[in-house]
Amino acid sequence: MYPSVYFRLEKAAEQSRSMRMIQSALKQHFGFETFREGQEEAVCAVLEGGDVVVVMPTGSGKSLCYQLPALELPGLTVVVSPLISLMKDQVDGLERIGAPVTFLNSTLHPREMGDRLDRVARGEIKLLYLAPERLRDPRFHSLLDRVTLSLIAVDEAHCVSQWGHDFRPDYLRIGHLSREHPEACVIALTATATGKVREDIIRHLGLGQNGRKKPNVFVHGFSRPNLHIAVSRSPNHDDKLRRVMEAIERWKTGIIYCSTRKQAERVQMLLRGKDVPVTLYHGGLPDAERERIQNRFMTDQADIVVATNAFGMGVDRSDVRFVLHWDIPGSMEAYYQEIGRAGRDGEPAWCELLYNFADVRTQEFFFEGSNPSKETILELLAVYRRKCMKRPVARSADDWKEELESTRNPMAIRTATWILERAGCVQREEDPGSRSVAVLAHEKIDERALAKEILRAEEKANRDHSKLDAMIDYASKHICRHQQILRYFGDPAYLDQDCKSCDVCEAEAAPPPEELEEETWVAIQKILSAVARLNGQLGRARVAELLKGSKSKGILKAHLDEHRCYGLLSSWTLDAIVAAIDELLQDGCLETRGAEYPMVGITERGKEAMWRKIRPRVEFTVVPASSESSPVDEDLIKALKRWRMQTCKRAHLKPFHVLSNKTLDVLAQVKPETERELSDIPGIGPAKIEKYGDDLLRLIRAAG
Repeated sequence: MYPSVYFRLEKAAEQSRSMRMIQSALKQHFGFETFREGQEEAVCAVLEGGDVVVVMPTGSGKSLCYQLPALELPGLTVVVSPLISLMKDQVDGLERIGAPVTFLNSTLHPREMGDRLDRVARGEIKLLYLAPERLRDPRFHSLLDRVTLSLIAVDEAHCVSQWGHDFRPDYLRIGHLSREHPEACVIALTATATGKVREDIIRHLGLGQNGRKKPNVFVHGFSRPNLHIAVSRSPNHDDKLRRVMEAIERWKTGIIYCSTRKQAERVQMLLRGKDVPVTLYHGGLPDAERERIQNRFMTDQADIVVATNAFGMGVDRSDVRFVLHWDIPGSMEAYYQEIGRAGRDGEPAWCELLYNFADVRTQEFFFEGSNPSKETILELLAVYRRKCMKRPVARSADDWKEELESTRNPMAIRTATWILERAGCVQREEDPGSRSVAVLAHEKIDERALAKEILRAEEKANRDHSKLDAMIDYASKHICRHQQILRYFGDPAYLDQDCKSCDVCEAEAAPPPEELEEETWVAIQKILSAVARLNGQLGRARVAELLKGSKSKGILKAHLDEHRCYGLLSSWTLDAIVAAIDELLQDGCLETRGAEYPMVGITERGKEAMWRKIRPRVEFTVVPASSESSPVDEDLIKALKRWRMQTCKRAHLKPFHVLSNKTLDVLAQVKPETERELSDIPGIGPAKIEKYGDDLLRLIRAAG
């Protein structure tokens, strides 16, 4: 036998023995017969002595990727974890299987802390969990010098990156730890990390540097085909509430995310007004109340929670059947983590974003609050130097904002104050009992340090703006939702074909819609033509004003009353034009571009629709002039909508596949009495008269 062949056979036999040992260890320690996707490669890479970066969604088993190697390696594994509650859950779980594990955090009494450190020094502990702040303690570093450190595990590793959505400066100290202990492997784990975040993690942790080999990077598990993902354009809160009620009626158990505490409280009240038993959760509640609510949800005592993004880490209920977003989140990372709480049992679940352009304003407010401008930082410094040079002045951010011209956002003032403190320009002291902060301005200023902090703030603003842009692009583009998510996070397993489990792919797979009325086709072409001619220079409200022929200041100042498309839909109401634009956005004929000032542009699909090469899936119709003056029978409208919902459920159809809202409105105005009169209603052709004619006439006769 040739030596090279012999060597390959020996290598294969060695790998086979190694795999059997790892499988045996998995069964011995955790009782599992097989690994989940992505776990085995990461475990093997660590046990072979390499550094590893693991990107896997929450609930996919990331923790085992370091816990199993930790129990097999000869020395100590240090696990850096950002939340005390998560740390405790992990330790409790490991203690139940008899693992030698403990944690160090601020909840421990000094005597207990000392006892645990002594156990580590004696080699009685295999896994030591700690918060990143513990890395500041010289005594901890002295302890590590006396033990064998085999592995450094960095949980929520995106916290090390300023591109990450939850940057923690203390995480930067982990890089020093890895350099001090080159003999220890490093495994960094996160549920949400784009390519830029992964590069940051590798750089800040010192992987592939100072003699360390290039790390293995594993990205797995972002494909969640059991989640049906949808983005629905919702013109108002009534429409959002209707969609929420439909989800609750169908799916029973879920979470409704809102962007602010005030919004969450409002949605809770709306649902309680509908007799829905709903629980409220946000960061302003006392700690004990938040823990009680989370425990009730986790133990199936509460099935529906309205929450802000504070309802996140540690929420691991397997039978969450829906996650709805009342408002658009600020980033894809936050959005994916939140929808990822649905369907963890592998069964179908519903995830819907109720998208309204106005909601972007809330995220822009948060953006400004987290990213004050250079002008705001310098203006606030000048105010502090005038008011706080001789003695500290304690005032709230709401009070200080009256002194400024560059912002009225109290969040921006708090952030700017923190930036000035970091630059050594001021000293601040928070009063735990109030919203006031005592500020003392220093007489001398380090201009270089201030310039460095301002540059750092501007770079962060650019990153945050990119994230919000990506989220708006996701909501606006008529592209498979699953594809967009997988590509954003760089999962190489992204689908090569339509997923059939998102609103975009479902619409493409649906039966061809019935032909549009000629009046509707003409209206669509007018809207698309106007947007195409404007070349993405106007937002949707201004486009609607142009088509209406409005005499608003904005139209006249920009001389848009001279545009060739001015007044093309002058007989329509402004609300009807906006609704039609929204439907074309939902269909993918139009898209929005930009976050701060979203502009409407035409897509390739829209160009094809403009030339009637494809039929847009829209439900608006042109109201006949004779019906505009007729009163609407509100009771009949309600009866028609109830009938439509029942029909949809029986036939598994979308509402607009039955009859559009506009068609229902016209029915409630005109009240046709015969099939011949029904055929005059826009949106009702022979096929729909055959299917629904008897039902419609019966409902109209019953309404009188």
